[in-house]
Amino acid sequence: MKIPRLVLAGTHSGVGKTTLATGLMAALKKRERPIQGYKIGPDYIDPSYHAAATGRASRNLDCWLLGEQLPSVFAQSSEERWAVIEGVMGLFDGMSGTAGFGSTADVAKLLQAPIILIVEASLMSRSVAALVHGFNTYDPEVKLQGVILNCVKSSAQEIILSEALNDLQIPVLGVLPKEAALHLPERHLGLIPVGEGGLLDSFIDILAERVTKHLDLEQIERIMLGAPDLNESIFGRTNAKMQIEDGSSTNTLLLPAKPITQVDKFRLGVALDEAFLFYYRDALDLAKRLNFIILPFSPLHDVALPPDLDGIFIGGGFPELHLDHLSKNRTFLDALRAYGASGKPIYAECGGYMYLGQSITDFEGREFPLAGLISMKADMTRHLQDIGYRRGVFREDTFLGPRGTTVQGHVFHYSRVTHDHEFPPAYELFKGDHFVRMEGYARDNIVASYLHLHFSGQSELLEHWFTSRFRRSH
Repeated sequence: MKIPRLVLAGTHSGVGKTTLATGLMAALKKRERPIQGYKIGPDYIDPSYHAAATGRASRNLDCWLLGEQLPSVFAQSSEERWAVIEGVMGLFDGMSGTAGFGSTADVAKLLQAPIILIVEASLMSRSVAALVHGFNTYDPEVKLQGVILNCVKSSAQEIILSEALNDLQIPVLGVLPKEAALHLPERHLGLIPVGEGGLLDSFIDILAERVTKHLDLEQIERIMLGAPDLNESIFGRTNAKMQIEDGSSTNTLLLPAKPITQVDKFRLGVALDEAFLFYYRDALDLAKRLNFIILPFSPLHDVALPPDLDGIFIGGGFPELHLDHLSKNRTFLDALRAYGASGKPIYAECGGYMYLGQSITDFEGREFPLAGLISMKADMTRHLQDIGYRRGVFREDTFLGPRGTTVQGHVFHYSRVTHDHEFPPAYELFKGDHFVRMEGYARDNIVASYLHLHFSGQSELLEHWFTSRFRRSH
């Protein structure tokens, strides 16, 4: 497969990866290239900037969440497009406790993608050559195709930096002056998502203009076009959990109680508005391929749910910033409570988990009553409560899988929850091999927790949810 592609990596976090990646995507789109954006890691917000620049949904490439499905997820969305892949943290920074698993370098090697390194050079001189040399030689399988120098303070400094890098025979593909640096808006969970109105079209245009002026787009395009053809065998891998050996299922896969046919449909309501916007596009695309019909609704603006839903998915986001409107939309809350009482399944993550509780107390200490489907309250705090990759093991049978099913997800939240009494947790939560805590809530038709999942990495969860509908109805 011929897929023009590159990875924009950083020496560390905060070098301007998202700003430059967004600007590069916008600049290449203006050159009428069919750009597809990607983000390495689990981040939901950076891809919203990519989408604003390209006009199409960005995709996440995360080794922990997608496992062996990562290459096929990449292939499905990159066909006949040019892939610009934004890295995560520093080039070699991977999952904690591993030798770079899931790092930008790890994904770049898997996809045989050329790497361009971004260096924040505002305080650097000739030592930049030692820094770049180290990144170029640290892993023999990683070879840099170019360097972008960001936040350079003067033309004199630019000359010193460029002369120092000449000896490495790694081209400098761009130098962005410090005064040209642009900063994307931020708050407690990082960048403000575009879907919230945190970005104007004019800002994307300015980014594209700055990138076009200060980067060598001709050379960058040659690097992308020079990426090696990908062997289609790397896209044919199947998740070990999906393989059938000796006529029996392996690991956690259950054979459908009723085969999924083209006439079977599952009407899945998905909360989608300014308060709930954290979803992986590939997971929703997978659901569609499995005959789910995606029906968006807004807890902020709607007065009712879509009719005849078979299930509801309330993802993460920023409900804490919209509590007054969410709480005052009593007609919708009544509709959600009635749906919950019907016994049909509701799945919620992070912000959605909080929303299903009795109330959320905001940063100023104001309490807002909400759905009340779970006997708990959530409080916003000024300090990060948990972040990182986690493994969950279902405590009981649920519509997503039987007791003992293992899921791989990530957590990132500033809130904490307090249950009114002893509660049935959804998962035993682990960090590596170490037990962390009982997590979430699972009873009857509700599964909710802080854990974010990517269903494209574990399609059996959606398949189990789909077929559980027919087990209930037959």
